[in-house]
Amino acid sequence: MKKGLFGLTLLPLISIASSSTIPVRIKGLDDGIKTTVQQDYKEAVLFAKREAIERAGGKIQSVTTAKDFIVQSDVIESQAEAILEPGYDILDIGYQADGSYLVVLTGHIRITDTASESKQLQVNLSSPLKTGLTALASAPENYMFTIENVGTFPIEKAYFANPTQFIVHYDYRNGMLTLNDIDKGISVLTGSYDTDVDSGGVKLEFETDGTAKGNWSFGFLSGGININRKQHDE
Repeated sequence: MKKGLFGLTLLPLISIASSSTIPVRIKGLDDGIKTTVQQDYKEAVLFAKREAIERAGGKIQSVTTAKDFIVQSDVIESQAEAILEPGYDILDIGYQADGSYLVVLTGHIRITDTASESKQLQVNLSSPLKTGLTALASAPENYMFTIENVGTFPIEKAYFANPTQFIVHYDYRNGMLTLNDIDKGISVLTGSYDTDVDSGGVKLEFETDGTAKGNWSFGFLSGGININRKQHDE
């Protein structure tokens, strides 16, 4: 069963008085238990909005009951409306094969001063990881993303989303890598990948030149992935 919004509560967001915006494309899933279309859709949308809050620098902590979800849903809505730029779009995809309900939120979010500084490559890191991620974020057009047995694709964008996350967009089915725990300075990062058709886990080990190697996983399936610099003749 997929975990959805049941069991979420919000901690206060950092002030967003001074902020900048970044584009987002976020998948939202309900809890995997069919109720009504309207309720499952709402749960999926709130999941996506929760992710938007986290990417904007907010923090969300788990609780345990459906009652807590009902109480906190209004808080999630109000906080998300505060950080989502007007004009965001919710694509209603509907029920999936596993019974979960899927939506996709696209738009722009306002990020906090701390996250904005991070996006400008001022993350508080003291390790070789900072050098590698900074190199990649400074010139993503100089790198390619390779998926084993699938192909090699240009990297469109790479940036520090907030002090704990680094995002990489690559040109394959609107692919996006979300790498976590960058504030720990450990060169091996784990996270997730998302495309128009699937999502799963990733693990990448970065070098100081911005290149990386690792693997992806989706259920029982897995394969190799790499970030390499373009050759001069490409």
